[in-house]
Amino acid sequence: MKNTFIQKIVFLLVLFFSSVVLSHGTVIITNVEHDKGYIDVKIYDSKDTFLEEGKAVEVVRKKVKKGELVVPLSKIHEGQIAIVVYHDEDGDGKLKTGFFWRPKEGFAFSNNYQPKGPPKFSKAAINLVHGEPVFIELNY
Repeated sequence: MKNTFIQKIVFLLVLFFSSVVLSHGTVIITNVEHDKGYIDVKIYDSKDTFLEEGKAVEVVRKKVKKGELVVPLSKIHEGQIAIVVYHDEDGDGKLKTGFFWRPKEGFAFSNNYQPKGPPKFSKAAINLVHGEPVFIELNY
Protein backbone atom coordinates (compact mmCIF):
# COMPACT_ATOMS: atom_id res chain seq x y z
CA MET A 1 0.00 0.00 0.00
CA LYS A 2 2.86 2.34 0.81
CA ASN A 3 4.44 1.73 -2.63
CA THR A 4 1.13 2.50 -4.38
CA PHE A 5 0.88 5.86 -2.62
CA ILE A 6 4.46 6.76 -3.54
CA GLN A 7 3.86 5.68 -7.14
CA LYS A 8 0.79 7.93 -7.34
CA ILE A 9 2.76 10.90 -5.98
CA VAL A 10 5.61 10.29 -8.43
CA PHE A 11 3.13 9.96 -11.31
CA LEU A 12 1.42 13.25 -10.39
CA LEU A 13 4.76 15.06 -10.09
CA VAL A 14 5.93 13.75 -13.48
CA LEU A 15 2.60 14.74 -15.04
CA PHE A 16 2.76 18.24 -13.56
CA PHE A 17 6.38 18.95 -14.46
CA SER A 18 6.11 17.46 -17.95
CA SER A 19 3.12 19.68 -18.70
CA VAL A 20 5.10 22.75 -17.61
CA VAL A 21 8.30 21.76 -19.41
CA LEU A 22 6.59 20.53 -22.57
CA SER A 23 4.23 23.48 -22.91
CA HIS A 24 4.50 25.27 -26.24
CA GLY A 25 6.25 28.31 -24.85
CA THR A 26 6.86 30.06 -21.59
CA VAL A 27 7.17 33.73 -20.76
CA ILE A 28 9.01 34.53 -17.53
CA ILE A 29 8.21 38.02 -16.28
CA THR A 30 10.70 39.56 -13.87
CA ASN A 31 10.84 42.74 -11.77
CA VAL A 32 7.19 42.58 -10.63
CA GLU A 33 7.08 45.26 -7.91
CA HIS A 34 4.12 44.10 -5.81
CA ASP A 35 1.24 41.62 -5.40
CA LYS A 36 -1.66 43.91 -6.41
CA GLY A 37 -3.65 43.36 -9.60
CA TYR A 38 -3.00 41.16 -12.61
CA ILE A 39 -0.38 40.56 -15.27
CA ASP A 40 -1.71 40.64 -18.82
CA VAL A 41 0.31 39.01 -21.60
CA LYS A 42 -0.66 39.47 -25.24
CA ILE A 43 1.05 37.74 -28.15
CA TYR A 44 0.89 39.18 -31.67
CA ASP A 45 2.17 37.55 -34.84
CA SER A 46 1.91 40.40 -37.36
CA LYS A 47 2.39 44.14 -37.66
CA ASP A 48 -1.14 44.41 -39.08
CA THR A 49 -2.75 43.27 -35.82
CA PHE A 50 -0.15 44.55 -33.33
CA LEU A 51 -1.81 46.19 -30.31
CA GLU A 52 -5.35 45.59 -31.62
CA GLU A 53 -7.08 44.26 -28.49
CA GLY A 54 -9.14 41.48 -30.09
CA LYS A 55 -6.51 40.32 -32.56
CA ALA A 56 -3.80 38.90 -30.31
CA VAL A 57 -3.07 35.24 -31.13
CA GLU A 58 -2.90 34.49 -27.41
CA VAL A 59 -3.97 36.38 -24.30
CA VAL A 60 -3.11 35.30 -20.77
CA ARG A 61 -4.21 37.08 -17.57
CA LYS A 62 -2.75 35.89 -14.28
CA LYS A 63 -2.99 37.03 -10.69
CA VAL A 64 0.20 38.88 -9.98
CA LYS A 65 3.01 37.63 -7.75
CA LYS A 66 5.81 39.91 -6.57
CA GLY A 67 9.21 39.18 -8.07
CA GLU A 68 8.86 36.70 -10.91
CA LEU A 69 5.85 35.21 -12.67
CA VAL A 70 5.86 32.23 -15.06
CA VAL A 71 3.27 32.35 -17.84
CA PRO A 72 2.90 29.18 -19.94
CA LEU A 73 1.60 29.67 -23.47
CA SER A 74 -0.71 27.12 -25.05
CA LYS A 75 -1.62 28.42 -28.51
CA ILE A 76 1.72 29.34 -30.02
CA HIS A 77 5.06 27.55 -29.85
CA GLU A 78 7.39 29.04 -32.46
CA GLY A 79 7.80 31.75 -35.06
CA GLN A 80 8.08 35.51 -35.18
CA ILE A 81 5.99 37.18 -32.48
CA ALA A 82 5.85 40.32 -30.38
CA ILE A 83 4.93 40.06 -26.70
CA VAL A 84 3.24 42.85 -24.78
CA VAL A 85 3.09 42.59 -20.98
CA TYR A 86 1.56 44.97 -18.51
CA HIS A 87 0.84 45.02 -14.81
CA ASP A 88 -2.83 45.92 -14.45
CA GLU A 89 -2.33 47.19 -10.93
CA ASP A 90 -5.93 48.29 -10.31
CA GLY A 91 -7.50 45.29 -12.09
CA ASP A 92 -9.59 47.37 -14.52
CA GLY A 93 -8.37 45.49 -17.61
CA LYS A 94 -6.71 48.53 -19.16
CA LEU A 95 -3.16 49.86 -19.31
CA LYS A 96 -3.14 53.39 -17.96
CA THR A 97 -1.15 55.75 -20.15
CA GLY A 98 -0.21 59.39 -19.97
CA PHE A 99 1.15 61.96 -22.37
CA PHE A 100 2.78 60.50 -25.53
CA TRP A 101 1.54 57.00 -24.64
CA ARG A 102 3.83 56.75 -21.57
CA PRO A 103 2.42 53.91 -19.39
CA LYS A 104 1.54 54.67 -15.77
CA GLU A 105 1.55 50.97 -14.79
CA GLY A 106 4.31 48.39 -15.18
CA PHE A 107 4.83 47.33 -18.80
CA ALA A 108 7.27 45.60 -21.11
CA PHE A 109 7.75 44.38 -24.65
CA SER A 110 9.71 41.46 -25.99
CA ASN A 111 13.17 42.17 -27.35
CA ASN A 112 13.80 44.59 -24.43
CA TYR A 113 12.05 47.21 -26.56
CA GLN A 114 11.28 50.51 -24.82
CA PRO A 115 9.32 52.71 -27.22
CA LYS A 116 9.72 56.47 -27.37
CA GLY A 117 6.20 56.87 -28.75
CA PRO A 118 3.65 54.48 -30.25
CA PRO A 119 5.14 50.94 -30.16
CA LYS A 120 6.13 49.14 -33.38
CA PHE A 121 5.85 45.42 -34.07
CA SER A 122 9.20 45.32 -35.86
CA LYS A 123 11.04 46.65 -32.79
CA ALA A 124 9.36 44.21 -30.36
CA ALA A 125 9.49 41.16 -32.65
CA ILE A 126 11.44 38.09 -31.55
CA ASN A 127 11.81 34.57 -32.87
CA LEU A 128 10.07 32.23 -30.42
CA VAL A 129 11.89 28.89 -30.32
CA HIS A 130 9.96 25.84 -29.12
CA GLY A 131 11.01 24.91 -25.57
CA GLU A 132 13.08 28.07 -24.90
CA PRO A 133 11.60 30.48 -22.34
CA VAL A 134 11.34 34.20 -23.08
CA PHE A 135 12.40 36.52 -20.25
CA ILE A 136 10.73 39.92 -20.02
CA GLU A 137 11.53 42.51 -17.36
CA LEU A 138 8.74 44.89 -16.36
CA ASN A 139 9.43 48.64 -16.37
CA TYR A 140 7.67 50.94 -13.91
